[in-house]
Amino acid sequence: MRGKLVLTGMLFMGSTILSDGSITYAIENSGSTSSIVDGVKPEATNTDSIVPTENENTTLLEEETIDENSTLTQEVKPSQENLVVEEEKSSTITDEGTSESLQTSITTMAIENPSVFYTTHVENKGWLAGVSDGKMSGTQGQGLRLEGIKISLNNSPYSGGISYKTHVEDYGWLNNVSDGALSGTTGEGKRLEAIQINLTDEMAQHYDIYYRVHAETYGWLDWAKNGASAGTQGLAKRLEAIEIVLVAKGGAAPGSTNRPLVIDPSVVYSTHVQDFGWLTGVTDGKMSGTQGQAKRLEAIKISLKNKPYSGGITYNTHVQDYGWLNNVSNGAISGTSGQAKRLEAIQINLTGEMAQHYDIYYRVHAETYGWLGWAKNGASAGTQGLGKRLEAIEIVLVAKGGAAPGSTSNPLIIDPSVVYSTHVQDYGWLSSVSDGKMSGTQGQAKQMEAVKISLKNKPYSGGISYKTHVQDYGWLNNVTNGAISGTSGQNKRVEAIQINLTGEMAQHYDIYYRVHAETFGLLGWAKNGASAGTKGLAKRLEAIEIVLVAKGGAAPGSTDKPFIEPALTTVVNNYNVSLSDALNMQMKVSPQTDKYRDAPAYVSSQYLKVFNAGTISGSSVNLRTSPDTVSKIVATVGNGTVFKVLDNNVSGANVSGSTKWFKIEYNGEILYVHSSLATANLRMGEVTDGPLNIRSEMSATSHSYSTVKTGTLLTILEEDSSGWYRVSWGSWRNAKSADVLTYLDPSKFVNDEKQRFQFMDLTKTSGVSKETLNKYLVGKGILEGQGQAFIDAGFKYGINEVYLMAHTLLETGHGTSTLAKGIEYNGKKVYNMYGVGALDHCPIDCGAKTAYEKGWFTPYAAIVGGAAFIDNGYLGGNNTYNVVQNTLYEMRWNPAVMDTKDIAGHQYATDIGWAYKQVSAMYDVYKIQPYNITLEIPVYK
Repeated sequence: MRGKLVLTGMLFMGSTILSDGSITYAIENSGSTSSIVDGVKPEATNTDSIVPTENENTTLLEEETIDENSTLTQEVKPSQENLVVEEEKSSTITDEGTSESLQTSITTMAIENPSVFYTTHVENKGWLAGVSDGKMSGTQGQGLRLEGIKISLNNSPYSGGISYKTHVEDYGWLNNVSDGALSGTTGEGKRLEAIQINLTDEMAQHYDIYYRVHAETYGWLDWAKNGASAGTQGLAKRLEAIEIVLVAKGGAAPGSTNRPLVIDPSVVYSTHVQDFGWLTGVTDGKMSGTQGQAKRLEAIKISLKNKPYSGGITYNTHVQDYGWLNNVSNGAISGTSGQAKRLEAIQINLTGEMAQHYDIYYRVHAETYGWLGWAKNGASAGTQGLGKRLEAIEIVLVAKGGAAPGSTSNPLIIDPSVVYSTHVQDYGWLSSVSDGKMSGTQGQAKQMEAVKISLKNKPYSGGISYKTHVQDYGWLNNVTNGAISGTSGQNKRVEAIQINLTGEMAQHYDIYYRVHAETFGLLGWAKNGASAGTKGLAKRLEAIEIVLVAKGGAAPGSTDKPFIEPALTTVVNNYNVSLSDALNMQMKVSPQTDKYRDAPAYVSSQYLKVFNAGTISGSSVNLRTSPDTVSKIVATVGNGTVFKVLDNNVSGANVSGSTKWFKIEYNGEILYVHSSLATANLRMGEVTDGPLNIRSEMSATSHSYSTVKTGTLLTILEEDSSGWYRVSWGSWRNAKSADVLTYLDPSKFVNDEKQRFQFMDLTKTSGVSKETLNKYLVGKGILEGQGQAFIDAGFKYGINEVYLMAHTLLETGHGTSTLAKGIEYNGKKVYNMYGVGALDHCPIDCGAKTAYEKGWFTPYAAIVGGAAFIDNGYLGGNNTYNVVQNTLYEMRWNPAVMDTKDIAGHQYATDIGWAYKQVSAMYDVYKIQPYNITLEIPVYK
């Protein structure tokens, strides 16, 4: 038979919750107590009355049934808090073995299922509403990271709780927290990457806690439980959502538990080394092999561990005598053992999904070369064709597209080769040869006319560049990588050559070359850009040999006299003044430069009186007292003369169909000029308070180009309210100290083949022929064909003839100036080649007068006679300081006076680049026919 009990949730006195979750109810039975256990048959009693204690106000709420075996089955609503069993006439319990009915009244607590409750803090969203029991907290498909989490238990039927910790970006694993506390961060933008959750105490004995996460890239991972990690490790992937479930101890997992955690994969490898055999496996970039012991690698095994994706690893090795072996994979042996065969190179590849998500990098330690650069994804690492053993290897997995673990330059060294061909008189281009073989001829008196050179199998970046010294042309420009240097079809001999390696090739190799020269035969080996051949001797090259040598390696033969050229003598002049002090002295005399000729110039507007102005556009224009053609002429002015405009629309006499005149002020007088002879569209500023600085910027602290005195008129180009006006200023302006130092410092030019001519002793003859000078003077105006005049002038006054020619070219605008071409003076045509006597206020008339007085009635006479003035003040030392200035550098900077007088004085020009600009013609002649040079190098203390 079945009895019925009505229960409430208030536990009455004397009942007990057991450790297994069942409840014992106290039952009064004829003065003794029996019990009803939830789900367990109670002991038989004498009097089956169940007596409530303490609570006399119990109420009937819900029904529970007890079957004939006294099993208590609860029918409890989840939301109900208290369940009371109250005395009821119809409720009977029949104890087995007796037929008497029991009147019962029970008070107890309802039994509920425990719940796990959790909420997550999500990027851009903050704390989400809490969820429970397997529902998702977080987001999917939005790319938003979890940043924090709180977890708690509700309705725990046992003691204990829940603890958890998270792995956070930059911080790693945080300490455990429990029961609703925050694990993670808020407001720091840090992603959760993994989580561990545990139950504690009795809850852990009765339940398992399962949880799974939605991870960036991987989506939903499988279920972890009881403190196992869920998420990713070492992959920097954000968690985006989580689900958590309580399961009765030992119950089935809510889903797959295969892969709750994705771990950064690892590459494991071991090498078989000469004399040592198989070494212990290493991982992830650690070295396998040896260094400094000259032991070869003979075989290798490679595998992957903790793969987050499908796929694997394949590899093959290049083995001594065998070449490339077939691919093997996933821990198989590539190479040999017991055969003493060296590994020389290796290729490694990932396969399947692993190849889509990772790159495999590897580098080797090779005999002679040491550690090479990192190769990746099947590229070769090692050496090829060099017979060099591998001695060690390092292998690393990198997330797809991630940075290489180091330099990727030159993971593979291939034996490079230099290949070259020459164009020979009568034969044309010969077949290419390489690596020290001769290209050209011997004993046939055939001239080399051109050459092509290239590199093959370069193990490094870079290339080869070269240039040749060709008859009549001098040094040609550099060409590279197989281009032609020289000529063909012009019958011009190559006389010398320079060859250079470039880029990384130059860091790892030397290039040696030697030539067979007319008269001299095979010369010594030159290297790395040095000249090989002859210069200034008109000797043909007949053959060449070229060799690559490892950097610092021995030359292929004697390096004695690879190049024969005219004498170069160097003398050092030491000065007891520092370069810094010399610069300070120079800055005090306002050195000039045209470097800023096109840069804007500014003046402060507060020091200008601004007015409308105009300029004369005609030549020899009359300025009159009235706007007509008959009034008094006060002044006759030339083109460009500036005046102040008082009225730009005065009606006057008709000139050329116009009655428009300008009323102007010129030299303090009110005058008139016709509009056809002038323009009146300028804005001028008169300096009211000088000296006024012309500035490089609209700032009183900016560089000053010049200063102008009170009353100076400036053409204004731009006016605004900034307090500064942009004005027109000439090409020559004050140089900055850095500009001056560029030309003052002799160390910048000593090793420059061209600019070293600044230091050439101009009192020593070069020995150059008139034919060479005349060749250079072709097309140089009145100076064409005057080579002998310069030789004679140089001999007469002890001046270097090449310099004298260069100086004259500069002074005369390459033979085209008015005085150089000749001008009538007193009925005679006169010439002036050096501007002697040409003053600023009368350059033509005064220069012509001097030429007439000196009897310079032919170009020859002007060249020879004018040279005396060059010699006198500078080369001869006939100056205030009695200082000889016999180089271009000394003429410009005069270091001797700075040394002895502590001033900058007696300098030929204010242009800081004067000496620099003078050398071009001297160098160009030298290229045509090299001549003897004596250099005087200034050295500051």
